[in-house]
Amino acid sequence: MANGIGVTLDIVGAQRVIRIVRRLANIATDKEQLHLRYGIRALNWIARNFAQEGALTGAPWRKLSENTILGRRKGSSVVLQDTGELRRSFTVNYTAEGAEVGTEKQYSKFHEFGTDPYVILPKKPGGVLAFPHIGGRPLAKSTLFPSIGRSLPAGTPMAYSPWGVYHPGLPVRRMLPTEEEIMPDLLRTTIAFLKEIEDN
Repeated sequence: MANGIGVTLDIVGAQRVIRIVRRLANIATDKEQLHLRYGIRALNWIARNFAQEGALTGAPWRKLSENTILGRRKGSSVVLQDTGELRRSFTVNYTAEGAEVGTEKQYSKFHEFGTDPYVILPKKPGGVLAFPHIGGRPLAKSTLFPSIGRSLPAGTPMAYSPWGVYHPGLPVRRMLPTEEEIMPDLLRTTIAFLKEIEDN
């Protein structure tokens, strides 16, 4: 995942899985299929984690501020799921060597690892930064804001700054599982896979 984030799922280093896998001599021919199943398990884990807003990581995602909710396209307060684009972007790549699950969305890493504080500046020199803010002045009519690529309805409170605004930074909102978190799923997948092979 060149631009975004990802997690590699491989039997290398997972000693419990290796001991089970080595019971069958012909497993080498089936590794690709096994790794695909690992990837699907990881995608399911990520989907459940999104549905529970980070609860599977043991550190639920921090709730959104009122200003963040105000500026969202659909006005949703569900963390990281305004349009669902990020949640749907996770995919799996697999080979006989292993599986990788992740997303190409470059901004995913800012949510996964958090960021330091930063300043948001107007896009054009001499421009004014306009943004929804609960303490702002309500729009008199629906207005198109090219900087955000959409119109905001009448009544949306707006603030304006020619100097930019200070952002306190994004908190860590981990989307990917650690090896420890995904291992029970991988073990169950491996055991079920080996049983299938034995039955055939």
